[in-house]
Amino acid sequence: MIIKSDEKVIYCYNCRTMTLFTRRDMNNNSGVESHCSECSYVWFEWQNRAVEREKEKWIEYNELTFYL
Repeated sequence: MIIKSDEKVIYCYNCRTMTLFTRRDMNNNSGVESHCSECSYVWFEWQNRAVEREKEKWIEYNELTFYL
């Protein structure tokens, strides 16, 4: 897998796999909105970050609640 400077490998919560994340639109222009290269749907990087933050909050909550 060749990774360009504006791409990175991430875990996509939409297709549930490690995948290449690109910041290019259909006209090959670099942009802010990103999508997983494997998904048929548009999946934005902020959605992955939001899921990660929620996951961290629940892990912290469960540790504080159930392991005291």
